[in-house]
Amino acid sequence: MNPAWQATIFDLDGLMVDTESLGTASLSAAARSLGVALAPQWLDDLVGLSTTRTLAYLCEHLPERTARAVYETSRSGYRRQLEEAEIPLRPGILPLLDWLADMTLPRAVATSTQRVLADLKLQRTGLDRYFPVSVAGDEVPATKPAPDLYLKAAACLGVPPVHCIALEDSPVGAEAALAAGMRVIIVPDMVQPSPSLARQALAVCPSLHEAYEVLRGLR
Repeated sequence: MNPAWQATIFDLDGLMVDTESLGTASLSAAARSLGVALAPQWLDDLVGLSTTRTLAYLCEHLPERTARAVYETSRSGYRRQLEEAEIPLRPGILPLLDWLADMTLPRAVATSTQRVLADLKLQRTGLDRYFPVSVAGDEVPATKPAPDLYLKAAACLGVPPVHCIALEDSPVGAEAALAAGMRVIIVPDMVQPSPSLARQALAVCPSLHEAYEVLRGLR
């Protein structure tokens, strides 16, 4: 096994499953139904945040009662769609995971999503079969951009963070992986990384197909 790369840790929403846009749409629809205007920048800022951080952000920008109403309405709609509608996979994720499985490289999920929703997404998409380890946002003291999720995932795999590569779509997720001491490949979904963040990444790839090639090139 390559000593410089012993495990791969994946974000979930926006990276493996196409749910970031679903969450943003649910939030926008909830706000509209309540007659609340959300600034486009707010929606960008919320990408990759946990539910707790999302609510805190809304409370900073809206009256608390309004923020909580928007949040609760959007979460109900989001959960209903996850339970009833198809959850699309991001293009390229299955060939990448199959290759890592064939290589017998340890894999984990590190997601800010709460455990109940993380399990729902992993099980409904069949991705759970690839991941013996997953860490959810309600299982650590602080979520992304704090490093806790990635540090716990690495500890569960028994691999030092410095020997892990993280795959992320959001800037806050990439910051979390870097703070944990990992190399990170960014595959942007809804928000592009800043030039500074992009320079710190191992690579910024337009899709998981290109990320696959980057990883293959490391061997």
